[in-house]
Amino acid sequence: MKQFLFLCLLFSTTLAAGQTQGRYTFVFLNTNEERAELPKHEEDSLQAGHRANINRLVEERKMIAAGPFNNGGGIFLFDTNVEDTQAVLDTDPAIAAGRFNLEVMAFDMAMGKICTLWDKPEEEVTMTGYYLARFSNKNNGFMTQTSNHTVRHMRDAQRQFKGLEVLGTLKFDENAGQVVVFKAPESDAYEEYFAKQKLVKKGMMEVYVRQLYFPIGVFCEKE
Repeated sequence: MKQFLFLCLLFSTTLAAGQTQGRYTFVFLNTNEERAELPKHEEDSLQAGHRANINRLVEERKMIAAGPFNNGGGIFLFDTNVEDTQAVLDTDPAIAAGRFNLEVMAFDMAMGKICTLWDKPEEEVTMTGYYLARFSNKNNGFMTQTSNHTVRHMRDAQRQFKGLEVLGTLKFDENAGQVVVFKAPESDAYEEYFAKQKLVKKGMMEVYVRQLYFPIGVFCEKE
């Protein structure tokens, strides 16, 4: 897994945050619970093709990074718009075979910035564990800017939890919610804390927290 993710990498060009709406594309690869059971050799073949396709998209400087969640599934970050991203997703044999249910959304950075690592030597890239908190809007027509609430709440979380550092807040287009990526000591307390966010308590948003394995530097953070 680590070797695979080292190959999902990247370039020392810093991309400024929030320049244009929908600058980047975020893909959730949600495990398809209804996927067919396959023999091990077929699963291995799909996984190998999945890795090879990620490597190709990175080499073409379309994909910024990829990483798995600790409980299955994962994410892709693309430096392409939604239309161009959709055009290449089915070149992944695991996706084409229905192993994942995809959510594909344009986003900008509400806080922080993205750095690519495309020109960084593979041996200099380090993978590590982060947390990803996803806030989803339950009433898109009512709310106009939930990311401001989330940014304030994450600042409070930094005061509440020693060692928690927010790396980036990603705001999806069409008020479809946001993702916060942060590093912090391992704990089961984060999801309960984020569920106390004002709009979550009011039933306007939902939240979940997952551990994510990802390359250091994509959010311009230092090792």
